[in-house]
Amino acid sequence: MNVENIKLSVDDSRRLTGKNLLSDQPGAIIDAFVSGIDKLIVVNIWSVYAKRLLKAVNWPNENIYSRIFEDGVSIAISAPIDALYAACEVNEAAWQLTCDELTGTLSQESFTAAVDRIKVEIAAEVIPELLALIAQAKAKNVVYLVDDDEFSLGYGATAQSWPILALPDKDRINWSQYKSIPIAYVTGTNGKSTSVRIMSQIIKQAGQCCGVTSTDFIRVGENILDHGDYSGPSGARMLLRHHDTQTAILEVARGGLLRRGLPIDNVDAALITNVAEDHLGQYGINTVAALAQAKAIVTKGLIENGVSNGTLVLNADDENLVALAPELPVNQCWFSLNENNPTLQQHKQQGGAVCFVRDQQLIFADSNEESVIIAVNDIPMTLNGAALHNIANALGAIALAKSLNIENQAITAALATFASNNEDNPGRGNQFTINNAQVIVDFAHNVHSMDAMAVTTANLHAKRKFLMLSHAGDRTDAEIIALTKAAIKMQPDFIITAEVEQYLRGRTLGEVPKLIADTALAAGWQQSNILSFSSPFQGAKYIVEQLQTDDLALLMVLSEREEITALLLNQ
Repeated sequence: MNVENIKLSVDDSRRLTGKNLLSDQPGAIIDAFVSGIDKLIVVNIWSVYAKRLLKAVNWPNENIYSRIFEDGVSIAISAPIDALYAACEVNEAAWQLTCDELTGTLSQESFTAAVDRIKVEIAAEVIPELLALIAQAKAKNVVYLVDDDEFSLGYGATAQSWPILALPDKDRINWSQYKSIPIAYVTGTNGKSTSVRIMSQIIKQAGQCCGVTSTDFIRVGENILDHGDYSGPSGARMLLRHHDTQTAILEVARGGLLRRGLPIDNVDAALITNVAEDHLGQYGINTVAALAQAKAIVTKGLIENGVSNGTLVLNADDENLVALAPELPVNQCWFSLNENNPTLQQHKQQGGAVCFVRDQQLIFADSNEESVIIAVNDIPMTLNGAALHNIANALGAIALAKSLNIENQAITAALATFASNNEDNPGRGNQFTINNAQVIVDFAHNVHSMDAMAVTTANLHAKRKFLMLSHAGDRTDAEIIALTKAAIKMQPDFIITAEVEQYLRGRTLGEVPKLIADTALAAGWQQSNILSFSSPFQGAKYIVEQLQTDDLALLMVLSEREEITALLLNQ
């Protein structure tokens, strides 16, 4: 083995606060790049040091986990929830000792010094009272939440919180007063936020106050608590501790799942909308198959003490989910745009729950008892069936709602009123009418979602079609070309490219618009029908000035969405 060829570098080291890709326990994980040596050798050496360190710091019952991927390894240890920062130190020390051994610089003093340092850090971090409270909560089957600042018991109206440094006496707590509430996870590559918002409307129609977390905001009922990305554990805790929350729908994105794990251990149902290529190359997730496994972390929220307690809703039209499903030991419900989908039909014949389209009607069936929920044309967001992706989103929401035992009437009423506008579903296929022309605004940011919007608008009749495109500079040339090729499936008469100066990310001015234009030219569009503007707002303003009766414009808005929305509303 040539030491000079070995390259070992840490990509990320972090805490895992919930059930995660590698385990069902909190702990610490390192993602590292490895080359010049068999990755299994690296994992085996790390394993030896990790076990030695865990024993030396008096954590002999903790476990180790590993995952080998294309260009590296993920290595993790479990640890007490009150000492996760120290757990990171343990894992990093085991990694450093591994690197030292492989590069011939290891000394016994290195191990001893690491143990002494970590013991001090553990002593400063641990809170025995917290572990005692958690053990008691588990014994009494009472839900709890914990973070760096607070510990709480119960969800929604029964939630009560205490500062971590002022915890209550476990023997003086009235444990029976703390209750759970219905909770569901929503994840997938596309359609997550739309599905969450549909569910919010369904639950409202069912007479419950719905709390939602999403990549856009955290909201309880009609009250938005804050704007921003709340798809991780902090948003879930804030929502579940809010006294007005009666049912919770938690959007969980790939990043949060891989960074921290599940926000809470157990939920009643979960939905995976789809899996498509997006954000690959992060946290050791380099393939769509691996991404599907990352999304499927939500399945662990349906399993308690090895027993499946909830329902996982899956898209039968997604080949990655179909391939993964046999590995998921939970009750499943499948949905599909095609009643004859083989996966759906097989599940239905076995008496399983399914949701599908038949004769333009959305139907839910369980134990072969069928219910017609609503007609496609009665759902505004489907654009009379042109928006196939929103039909799929409706099917997934129906299946998830039924998994939460919500009545059909509430589901039907919600879908009949939920619209693709800036109020119900901001940024997702929002529709405007200007000069008797139709304008659709979306911020599709991957090929899968771009393709869905292009197919939708290709299916809509129009006298002339306008398409506005912009892309972030950190996309590769190949990604920008693929996104552009997907978008021009709309078959626009005019293509407007827009510079997004704040998202240049290393590229020069004009570079991305030129790449969009060159892709369109190569596909047969004429230079005279391709125009470029300095910003999305300027491009949108130009299109609005050109619109005539029966025209159609698709504005793919990466930035300046609020300004463009205001422009469209003021026409």
